Order: sequence, then C-alpha cells, then structure tokens
Amino acid sequence: MGSNEKGPAENNSFASRFGAIMAMTGMCVGMGSVWRFPYMVGQYGGGSFIVAFVVSMIVIVLPLAIVECGIGKGFGKGMIGVFTEALHSKIGGKILGSIFALGYYTMNFFYYVVMAASVYFVYSSAISEWNVIPADQIYAHFFENKLELAIISVLLVMATIYVVMRGVEAGIEKMSKIIIPLMFVFFIIVAIFGIFCIDNIQLGYNWYLEPSLDVLKTPDIWLAALGQALFSVGIGPGCVLIYGSHLKKTSDITLNMTTVCLLTGSVGVIVGMGLIPACIAMGINPQSGSMLIFVVIPSLLSRLPAGNIIGVLLFFAIVFAGFSSAIAQLEIAVATFATDLKWGRKKAGYILGIINIFAAICAAYSEAFYNFWNDFSGNYLFIVTAGIGAIVYVYVFKIEWVRLVFLNPCSDIRVGPWFSKFVKFVAAPLMILCMLNSVFPWILSAKNSFARNVTETTLTMSTIVTLVVVVGGLFTATIYMLNRCIHTQERTPEAIAAYEEEHKYVEK
Repeated sequence: MGSNEKGPAENNSFASRFGAIMAMTGMCVGMGSVWRFPYMVGQYGGGSFIVAFVVSMIVIVLPLAIVECGIGKGFGKGMIGVFTEALHSKIGGKILGSIFALGYYTMNFFYYVVMAASVYFVYSSAISEWNVIPADQIYAHFFENKLELAIISVLLVMATIYVVMRGVEAGIEKMSKIIIPLMFVFFIIVAIFGIFCIDNIQLGYNWYLEPSLDVLKTPDIWLAALGQALFSVGIGPGCVLIYGSHLKKTSDITLNMTTVCLLTGSVGVIVGMGLIPACIAMGINPQSGSMLIFVVIPSLLSRLPAGNIIGVLLFFAIVFAGFSSAIAQLEIAVATFATDLKWGRKKAGYILGIINIFAAICAAYSEAFYNFWNDFSGNYLFIVTAGIGAIVYVYVFKIEWVRLVFLNPCSDIRVGPWFSKFVKFVAAPLMILCMLNSVFPWILSAKNSFARNVTETTLTMSTIVTLVVVVGGLFTATIYMLNRCIHTQERTPEAIAAYEEEHKYVEK
C-alpha cells in the first residue's frame, strides 16, 4: 500500500522543527480561530462552548490530525498522489485529488476580501477613524470603495504568491517563524489590556468562562464545538496532509501535531479572552455573528483608552493569522500540481496565482461572486471533502497500518493499538456525523443559540475552576509540548529502521 520513501516533496521540506510547527500552526490558525471562534462563543453562550471546544480539540480532532499528517509525511506526495495510492487508479486519483486540491484553493477566491478588510482596519485604528465616521459604519464605508478593496486584495494575493513560490523553507517556514510568534504576542497583549484597563471585566469573564451543566447536556453545543475545532485545524480537505508531506522523514508526527493542535486551540481561547469579556463588560452584544470583528470590535475600541494602539495590534494579529492560512490554501494546490503533475513550483504558482488575482478582483466588485464562493468553498465543498478525507485516511488506508508504518517509527510518543480503535470507532465516525449534520442540520441539531444573562461582577467559583482547570490546563500543556518539541531530538534513521523491523505491519 505504498512505502515510507519520500517523493519529490522532500526537495521542499521544513528545515527546522520549530519552523515546521510555526508553519503548521499558521496553516490552522486563520479566520477559523480568529474570526469565527469569538462569534461562535457569543452565539453558544460562552463558557459551555469553551469547555466543549477544548475537549473536542484534544479528544477528537487531535487523533485525526495525527493520522492525516502521518499519511502526508509517509507518502510525501500531493493530493493526486495520495488518492492514486488510495484508489489504485491514476484516473480516479487525478480526479479526486484535483477536487481536493482545487477545493481548498478556491477558498482564497473570497478570503482575500476579508483579509483586505483586516488590513484596512489596521490603518483605521491607527488614525482613530471612529472619530470621523461612526465605528459601526466604518466596515460598510470601506466596502463602498471597490477600487481600494480590489487593490488591497490583489496586493495580498501577490504577497502570498511570492511566499509560496520561494518554497517551503525559504518562503513558508521563514515567514511563519516571524508572523506566528508576533501574532501570539499581539493577541496576548490585547487580552492583558482588557484585564487591567476595562471596568467590570470580571462580569465579562463570568460570561466567557462560566459553563452551564444544562447546556453541556445538549448535543447541539458539542456538535457546534466539534465543528469549530475541526474547522480551526482544517481536518480532512488536505491542508494538514500537504504540510505533513513537507516534513522530513525523521519528523515526529505525534508530538508535532499534538503541539500544533494545542497551539491552535490556545489561539482561539486567547482571542476570545481579548474580545468577548470586554464586550460584555461594556454592554455590547457579542452575538453579532461574523460582523463581531469588523463592526462590534471597532465600536469597542472607540470607547477604550488607547483603543487605537490596541486596534493596530489586534488587526495586525488578525492579518497575520489570515495571511498564514491564505498561504496554506494556495500551497495545497501548488504542491499537488508541482509534485504529482510535474509542473514545478514556479509554473503552478504562476498559473494558480494569476487565477487568484482575477478571483480576488471579482470578489471585491461582485457581492454575488463573493457569496457564492463563500458558501460553496467555505461551507459545502469544505464539508464534503472533510468527510471523504476522513473515510479515506482512516478506513481506506487502514488506521493500524498508518500507526505502525507512518506514525510510531519516528515518534517520541508511540501510540498503541487502542489509538487505532479509538480513531476508527469513535473519532472518525463523530467527525463524519458532524459533517453530515452541517449539510443536513435536521439530523441532530435543533438549537443554535444559548444566549444568557450574567450579573455577577466578581469571579464565580465555576469561572475560576474553568479558568484554572480548562484554560490553565490548555495553556500549560501547550507550553510544555512546545518546549518538548524544541528540545527533544528526533529519532535517528537507524533507530527508525530498527523499530520498523521489529514492528512490521501484517495484513489481516
């Protein structure tokens, strides 16, 4: 069923473990963690969603991410190559692999318009534009200037093309080692500012962190949290697989992806800590949907001391998160066609980049174009490919084979047969159910809002417990795993070969 030999993708590998982790975290942390997470917390009642999200990320999403990344590293191919191996058909592999690669890539058709708004709000915050235009009208005012929107979008596309065409080490890794740490620093500063500079912030933290046992008993909250966790990491459509293909043969998938998933979860929680409690404390409704970032937050910043400085840091961090994801969405197609169709990185980058430039212009000028690709790529195509991906990665390739051949030989943390059974009978079925429910919401979900009122102006005991156990535990585990990744030596080729010889996979 394939081999552990690397294909042409090895010529474009991450040079360092830290760089690989930063790049893969950037791949995961996009608008899913920054834009979507805060309004999902607002919609689903705060603390209960946080608890369900952290549990879903660690218990369900992490094992699936390890499997997908392991397959990517093991084959060292693009989506076409991997699906050719799965289907034992060159034609079938080309068709399905191309659908996956292009499906994720087309998310950039609408994505740059959102990024352009984030870039504009860096400028808007710097000049305190809310002193001239009402804060809740800045977003609409910006979108009326189609030329400006198109120019910023095109510049962002060109920057993405430049990074991707420089390659994995000189482009993606080098960029990620700069912008991802800065993103974390900026978000943490925003969260700390709220703690010390906003009155009644305890009220906001009670709303954000205090869970409700009654809400946690409903399947709706778990489906929503699992969907957010899956969306944040991007399990299924192939981005995790492609970035896995850029890892060296000796890379420890289990340790690396555990760190990446914890970092991704931490970003979402930190962003929420910086935004949601501040909204609640200042009497602003956090259930404003996707407009939370571009309408509600500017209104919040306009009422804060040093709001312009905090706004610049916040929107720079959002731009960094969005840009790293845009790179991943282009890279999945470039790597696939460059490797599997022998186009080469430059040819693939030029062709796909030019198409993306035209798409970005269309999205800037046509709301219908933007809405179509937002719905088609961002929702339906993502969900369908995620579900099919889970089936292929876990069942077609056989999870036990993946564990013994692609995961354990290089791992510092070697998982036992229990891992295969858990992924096969629990994690993958729950992911597929979640994807089906996203397309057909009548299957399980009946309620999509858990609004509530909080009046306690001092931290409640349940808030403190959640802060210490759930949030503190998440942050502690993240720091520990990142430190372990940085300081643990990867296994030597000799040690890997010895393990492979001792634990050969036997087809049952």
